[in-house]
Amino acid sequence: MSLILPKPVRLSPLNYRKKKKTAHWYVLYVKSNLETSIQDQINKLGLDIKAYSPTHVIIKQWKDRKKKVISALLPKIVFVKTEEKLREEVFQIQGAVRYLFEQKKPAIVRESEIEQLKCVSENIGLISHEVTSVVKGDEIDLSPYGFKGLKGIVDKVSKEVCWVNINTLNFALKIKLK
Repeated sequence: MSLILPKPVRLSPLNYRKKKKTAHWYVLYVKSNLETSIQDQINKLGLDIKAYSPTHVIIKQWKDRKKKVISALLPKIVFVKTEEKLREEVFQIQGAVRYLFEQKKPAIVRESEIEQLKCVSENIGLISHEVTSVVKGDEIDLSPYGFKGLKGIVDKVSKEVCWVNINTLNFALKIKLK
């Protein structure tokens, strides 16, 4: 009499599945006044790395003239979106200093915060919108003012100007009242 044994079943470990490659936004410190050039150089690297440095237009005045100049909204900071293993590739570029760390880990910025920064930097010159009654402490939806999905809390109100704090960005927005 012969015994027939079933074939052994191969069990795969739970961690055997391929992990999804996830890219995060990291905060990169750069040398002064090199934010936009480093952003352009990182984007031209040809790797799976994206860089973003928010800018705005300011008016600089000299003795004989005034000039509009594009300046970094966050001096010495470039946001870099990449996977963990490609993070160090940005140091090929001269002017890249180091990453911002939080509790001994690289600080990660949420995608929604980057989108809000893009929204703020694109609409920085926006000053003419009609606002009716505003009281300190009110929460305002800034979507009608060109800031999609962004909310802020009124900090100060004067006859002509309203200051709105955007807590997620630690940013204050000045709205001209009519």
